[in-house]
Amino acid sequence: MYRKTVLDNGITVVTESIPYFSTVSLGIWWKTGSRYEQRNNNGVSHFIEHMLFKGTSERTAYDIAREIDAIGGTINAFTGKEYTCVYARVLKKDMDTALDIIADMCRNSLFDGSDIEREKYVITQEIKMIEDNPEEYIYDMFNASYFKDHSLGMPILGSQQNVEGFSREQLKEYFTNYYSPKNAIITITGRIKHEDAVTRVSRFFSDLRGAGAEGPSIISPEPYNAFNIYEKELEHVYLCIGTRGASQVDKKRYCLYVLNAIMGGSMSSHLFQEIREKRGLVYNIYSYVNCYHDTGTFGISTSTSKESVAEVLQLIQDEIARIRNEGITDAELAFSKEHIKGNLFISLESSETRMGRLAKNEIYFGDYIPLKETLHEIDSIQKKDVDAIAKFLFGRPEGISLTVLGNVAGDKLEKLWRS
Repeated sequence: MYRKTVLDNGITVVTESIPYFSTVSLGIWWKTGSRYEQRNNNGVSHFIEHMLFKGTSERTAYDIAREIDAIGGTINAFTGKEYTCVYARVLKKDMDTALDIIADMCRNSLFDGSDIEREKYVITQEIKMIEDNPEEYIYDMFNASYFKDHSLGMPILGSQQNVEGFSREQLKEYFTNYYSPKNAIITITGRIKHEDAVTRVSRFFSDLRGAGAEGPSIISPEPYNAFNIYEKELEHVYLCIGTRGASQVDKKRYCLYVLNAIMGGSMSSHLFQEIREKRGLVYNIYSYVNCYHDTGTFGISTSTSKESVAEVLQLIQDEIARIRNEGITDAELAFSKEHIKGNLFISLESSETRMGRLAKNEIYFGDYIPLKETLHEIDSIQKKDVDAIAKFLFGRPEGISLTVLGNVAGDKLEKLWRS
């Protein structure tokens, strides 16, 4: 059962009672992330996420880890494009411990100078680790090109130059401005009652104060469609193909999920079967959907040998053309709907997933989207709807972008791509 309360200081508390769960998942979410940064402070949100775990006036970094470990719980955090979260999962009886620790991190984090200098090195190593992992790095390359000169194109981790230049004052000021109570949502799922959860949250968070700053207004990006090759000595050549998608609040996103399942979102999908199973040209290939407040992308990603890259690219183009020109079948539509619903139900076996679903509903809709409404939207999709979104995505070849990472002859590949 979903319930929502806004505390006097502006924090929104959203709960979902699941009586048969033995655990409670809880998180504090801030409506801030790399999208709301500027070029000169890109990476500041991710840096702050790290610093929240480095000790408070009440606890050392070791104390934070030890107290959670002592009750068999977990605590973690992540920074995204449009939100940041610190979350924990514990037994119901240990809920106060988790709330106390997270509240302490929000209220009393030290941002100690020596910790900041040490964490600069840690984060620069994280940046280099991503750059050494082409499967991840190519997404940063694609976004930088597709969302050129827009904050959605900036990496969540920021640049090494920015990270090394952050000062304690800069981090503290940004934290005060954009991690204020009115910009925060606390979501809790598990064996809890809403009134009890609100009482507990109030006990630990009601004294948090600060109006914060008005976040920058959302400026919608103008996608920059291009062919880009980033040369790097690698055994494989990595491809990321992307085009416009749907936003988080656009109901066409459900059609996009259906198309994704058919094209490359499962092991039985067209791309996986044709390129991996039948021809053995790749180890993995998949399509994906990214949705933001006001825009989104649909993409295809894979890697292969230098000798096979032209053939793989041609097969992907053939699949795009087939879907665009012929559409999908009724059998594929029925399969995809059941696939999506099955994945959804299985994911909701996790209290952490439910906790995240509550937060994203609140961030993007300011409300709760009941599961039955989501299922109704999926069941209502017709073949013509998916065919229409395929034409929307792939109707203009010049609207599809390609990013290539590896050691490959760019001229030949570009000629193939534009043919």
